[in-house]
Amino acid sequence: MGLLLWVRTWAQGIWERRLKAQAMIRLGLLRVGSFVYSLPDTVREQIRHWRGASVDFPVEEQREMLAHYYDRFEQLAELICDAAFAGEGAPFQEHYAELRRWLQRAYPPLKPYITAHMNFDPSDAEFGMRLAGKPTDAMEALFLAETVDEILRHDEGALIGRLERARSALYRYGDYLREVI
Repeated sequence: MGLLLWVRTWAQGIWERRLKAQAMIRLGLLRVGSFVYSLPDTVREQIRHWRGASVDFPVEEQREMLAHYYDRFEQLAELICDAAFAGEGAPFQEHYAELRRWLQRAYPPLKPYITAHMNFDPSDAEFGMRLAGKPTDAMEALFLAETVDEILRHDEGALIGRLERARSALYRYGDYLREVI
């Protein structure tokens, strides 16, 4: 009788561990799922892009997004020019931080469309490598730095060209959207 009782206890332990493992796996999957659905929209779009899913937007939505983006971009360009003229970025830092946060959220969905119309320059990628350790395009390089002073300090004479490349990409993208409609 001792051997039979031992085998039953052993089998019951295996069954309980199996049920616990199944419950833990289900709980883990629920946590991962809730985490993914709680991510911001731009991150979810990036994940869909990585998985190969389309990130196409209707043309009207693209035009609306571009209009909002262009308005903020012009504010950023004016701010950077004013800071360069003043020779210091401290008075402009608060507004720059606000614009930077907004542009960092808004740029990823528009990036494939804007970069399709952008002229590239190695100085933009080098700027990103110096500041963040990753190459950037002209648009990203304008709001990559934490502070306006960093932008001015790492300029090396390419800031005006970078602004013009980013602005012309926005113009070209807007022209393209007008032609499509």
